[in-house]
Amino acid sequence: MINKIPSFTPPVILVIKYLSYIVFGLGIILSIRFNRGRVFLIILLLTLSELFLNYYSRLSITSTTYYQILYLSICILIPINIVIFSHLKERGLFSMWGKIRISFILIELFVIHKIAMLDNSLIYKILNFKIINIPLDKAFMNQTVLLIFLLAVIFLIIKAYVKKNIFAVQLVGVLISVFIALFFINDKLSFSIFLSAAGLMLIISIIEDSYSMAYLDELTGIPSRRALREDLLKLGTKYVIAMVDIDFFKKFNDKYGHDVGDDVLKLVASNLTQVTGGGKAFRYGGEEFTILFPGKSINDALPHLESLREQISKAAYTKKSTKGQKSKGKSTNSSKLFVTISIGVCEKSSKFKQPQDVIKGADKALYRAKKKGRNCVSK
Repeated sequence: MINKIPSFTPPVILVIKYLSYIVFGLGIILSIRFNRGRVFLIILLLTLSELFLNYYSRLSITSTTYYQILYLSICILIPINIVIFSHLKERGLFSMWGKIRISFILIELFVIHKIAMLDNSLIYKILNFKIINIPLDKAFMNQTVLLIFLLAVIFLIIKAYVKKNIFAVQLVGVLISVFIALFFINDKLSFSIFLSAAGLMLIISIIEDSYSMAYLDELTGIPSRRALREDLLKLGTKYVIAMVDIDFFKKFNDKYGHDVGDDVLKLVASNLTQVTGGGKAFRYGGEEFTILFPGKSINDALPHLESLREQISKAAYTKKSTKGQKSKGKSTNSSKLFVTISIGVCEKSSKFKQPQDVIKGADKALYRAKKKGRNCVSK
């Protein structure tokens, strides 16, 4: 038990006791500042739940009712709500949707309070329903709570794996921390510490989201032009910059539509991230990308760029037939589309002294690659 550790002095114990409220307060401020609605809802839920559990006596709830109904109800409420919030789209905190979601949490807790006040034996039996005959006499949590937490964690793990959802991964950690906190409900210091850990994970998710918005391109997921500008400041005295452009992208976009065009941009970007030779890809804008090769010469970079160009020319995008085509009796088979790229490359030299000069040199080389017939690398 954490509160039995002799090294903790009374002031430290006091800070730990209220640490979760400090962390939750910071999380609420940051979620409002960065308009992270889902994180705000989870922190609000955890804060109000902690207040309910710590100050239940002020709500005229007896100790017996607390353990038999209130505690178990909140243990069930938290994982279910976290799973629901993981599915929600960001709609703004103080929009109509945001107010509805906040009201939903308040109504849930109000209903739980009213249920606890009833002190009904039927409610107790429902909450303590035994799925299998395993004694859990020493723990306040029952089989229903354990099962719901387990199902919630499994659901989020599957979601994280299938949809590559980083937020779901973070919520797995939050759920585990909350579970441990609730398991040690009678050890107030342990309860506060593990709730604080859950709050810190949510704060980290806000910071990571903010970083992604600032430095990663929303469509392709690769570093954006802002990230490129910062990396240019870190370059040494020897480096190569390559400018990459998708050939005939405008005609391609006009013919097949913007949705297919976006998918092609993602396809090209995913291949660019696989560039070898120490290169790092960025989205420059539109259908243009940039690749940096720190510490390399132009002769070092060329074989890797040629390999990349060939790789992309062979990477097919599978375009599925639309519903309209299917209804007209046309072929429903998926068709494969191929795109090529042109690359202009330039290295730092006495002629191109600054990064912006090297970029301009790479742009001119890109123009020469276009004049040569595209799908080639020019220096």
